Amino acid sequence: MFGKKKETEAALTPNEVAPTLPKGQSPRKGSPTPKRKQVEAANRRPIVADHRTLTKEEKRVRKAEDRARSDAAWRKQQDAMKSGDERNMPAEHAGPVRRFARDYLDARTGIGVGFMPLALVLLASIFVQAYSPQIFIYVTLGVYGLFILMLLDSAWAVRNARILAEHKFGAEKVPPRFFWQMFTRTFYLRRWRLPSPQVKRGQYPAGGTKEGLKEARRAGKNK
Repeated sequence: MFGKKKETEAALTPNEVAPTLPKGQSPRKGSPTPKRKQVEAANRRPIVADHRTLTKEEKRVRKAEDRARSDAAWRKQQDAMKSGDERNMPAEHAGPVRRFARDYLDARTGIGVGFMPLALVLLASIFVQAYSPQIFIYVTLGVYGLFILMLLDSAWAVRNARILAEHKFGAEKVPPRFFWQMFTRTFYLRRWRLPSPQVKRGQYPAGGTKEGLKEARRAGKNK
């Protein structure tokens, strides 16, 4: 039986194979049934079109469509950054650990937010140098001193945020570059921070209070 079937298929020539018919239609009576491999080969189409075969107008339309999709995705991400929708945020800002750390830092009143205004003061003091070099020296020393205090305050806050995050989620859950990402956030004014703050000042997240920090430190010492 099987040998006879193979002989029948081998006897068919390419010209005897019925052409591929539209979906829902069957070949005429008496026409040979095409092989499965031949049907698959006929239905196979490239997933991505070859740009070399496109006309200038088609390339222009394709480029405009790609740009529109890219702009729509970017706007969607920006809206998510402002609303706090983590489902549509960029990957480098999403996740419960980053959200917890942001809420902790945004609830805190740190002096790092004065970094940029203080930089403007230092820049303006340069113009005073020509009229009063002595005042310029005092202003410069004072600004540098405040800068150092801001750096120390921000570093201390981010360190506490990491201790709390490791205690709450586990050290292995803390993403890479966590410290630097949160450290730079402390120097922006609240209205300039992205993702936008989702808590008010003093509204610490669950596990982010002073009592929670003490508990996290005790747990760290007992390890």
